Amino acid sequence: MIRYLKYILLLIVGVLHAQEEIKTIEKPWRVGLHYVGNIRNENVFSASYNGIMGLDVSYVFAQTPEVDFRAAIDLNFFSGRDANRTFTRWDVNDMVMLNPTIGASFKLSATFRPYAHIGVALFQIKSEIPRSSLQLNDPFDPVFTPGSTFKVSENYRPLTLQVGWEWQLFSQAQLRMGYTYLPIENNVNGHLLTFGLGYRL
Repeated sequence: MIRYLKYILLLIVGVLHAQEEIKTIEKPWRVGLHYVGNIRNENVFSASYNGIMGLDVSYVFAQTPEVDFRAAIDLNFFSGRDANRTFTRWDVNDMVMLNPTIGASFKLSATFRPYAHIGVALFQIKSEIPRSSLQLNDPFDPVFTPGSTFKVSENYRPLTLQVGWEWQLFSQAQLRMGYTYLPIENNVNGHLLTFGLGYRL
């Protein structure tokens, strides 16, 4: 947790240091559409969901000749896998992940800009658990009800680290490719890859 706070403090210091060089920001908004891939590494998050697509919006709130400082929100959509393909062997419902971030992009050239963001992912994992899988020894127990299920949901708010690059295609259109790391809990980490197009407004 401390190391993430260091990243945030470094970003704030960078913005404050850049105040002397900040110029008028042209076209500060960027909207995009992207594919999101969920790298499978056998845990409750990665093995239970297929990434589908996402929407992203960012706003440049400070700018220097070399760096854009911006706030962004990614909205990612995931499809839950069938029980026989999940880590828990239970059905999981589809999921929407909201990921607000803050970070900077670096103007290495007129067309190539790597970026780094830190943020938090907000999502809920919903499972449908067969009651029969919890109690097999006593069929008279109310928990043992063949054919029925009950739903369980858990909310998560892990920090996220994003790195990637943007490539200027033409006019205000950009190609974007990135990686997001989610340290969800002990021995449960998420790894997302994104690839898509954006447009500056």
